[in-house]
Amino acid sequence: MERTCCAPVGDVEWNERVLVVRSPMHANQQAAGLEKRLSYAETHLTALTPPRGRGKRHITDEATLVAAIDLVLTVCRVKGLLRVAWEKQVEQTTHYVGRGRGAVHREKRVTQKVRYHITHIVRQEDTIAARRQRFGWKAFVTNAGHQRFSLQEAVLCYRNAYRVERIFNRLKSRVHIAPLFVKLNEHIEGLTYLLTLGVRV
Repeated sequence: MERTCCAPVGDVEWNERVLVVRSPMHANQQAAGLEKRLSYAETHLTALTPPRGRGKRHITDEATLVAAIDLVLTVCRVKGLLRVAWEKQVEQTTHYVGRGRGAVHREKRVTQKVRYHITHIVRQEDTIAARRQRFGWKAFVTNAGHQRFSLQEAVLCYRNAYRVERIFNRLKSRVHIAPLFVKLNEHIEGLTYLLTLGVRV
C-alpha cells in the first residue's frame, strides 16, 4: 500500500510504500518459540501443586494459587493460551484430646488440612491457531518508488541493511571486551559513542 506523509512543520509532504510480507522461516521460528514457552509453562504449572509426600510444600490458599498461576503465564508470555482448572482438597483427621488411649466417651478433636491441586491444564487451540496466523508477518517502509525498487528488491535491501541494534553483538563476537562499569551519564554516553565508533571502524 502507499500513503502520504507530512512533516509537522514546514508543510513538507512525501509518499511512502508500506510493504507487508510474510517470511515462512520467521514464522516457523516463532511457532517453535511458542511451543517451547507452552511446554515450559505447563511443566511449571504442574510443579505448583506436587502430589502428597514428605517434604512437599502445598498451596493452602486459593488467592496464592491464582497469583502463582498468573505469574507463570505472564513470565512465559502465554496468557489466554492455557486454561487451568484446580480443586480444593480437604483432609480431616480425628484425634483424642489429651494423652493416653482413647475411650468411647472421651472428647475428640477434628483437624483438617487444606490444599489446592491443579487438575487440568488445557491448551486453547483456537486462540493458539489465531496467534499462529500472525506469525512471520513484517512491514517494511520505503520512500523509493516502483521504478527504483520493485517489491522483491526493496525486501532484499531491507534484509541486507545495517542494523544499529546488532552492532554491539558484532563487536563482542570479534573483540574480547572486559566488563566496564560507569555511573555518570556523561561516561555512559561517551562509552556508547566510543563503542559505536569502534564498530564502524
